[in-house]
Amino acid sequence: MVLMSPPGVARIVAMSEQNDIHQKKPEKFARKRVLFAIGMALGIAVVCFTVVAILPSPRGPFFKAPLRSALIGLGLLGIACPFCVAGLLLKKRSAMSPYFEEGFIATVLSLFGFVCLGLGLLCIALSIYALVKRLLGAE
Repeated sequence: MVLMSPPGVARIVAMSEQNDIHQKKPEKFARKRVLFAIGMALGIAVVCFTVVAILPSPRGPFFKAPLRSALIGLGLLGIACPFCVAGLLLKKRSAMSPYFEEGFIATVLSLFGFVCLGLGLLCIALSIYALVKRLLGAE
């Protein structure tokens, strides 16, 4: 049947098959990049929390130790990344599902990720504020 069809139709079929092939390769590459990014984020979180646990606790308030606050903030950002990505992927997967459980779980994961993101950014902002305050000499 391909032999009897006009040449333009055969080219359209070949191009659609070619487009299908090209669409599958970036997905595999993107999946590896996402997994690598999640692994790096969790690795950074583990290292930051380990360093915070090893550091001696300050004698005064924690506000006087901006390094500890920055490390905790980086650790929280490392924890937030996998939860946000998992919530996004689960939300995309459950978009066509008639059941609400997957959407609920995706929302909870995303919410937990955004809470960790907000707390991490707050910790980093407070550590920057403490450094600026220390550099200006205000006590």
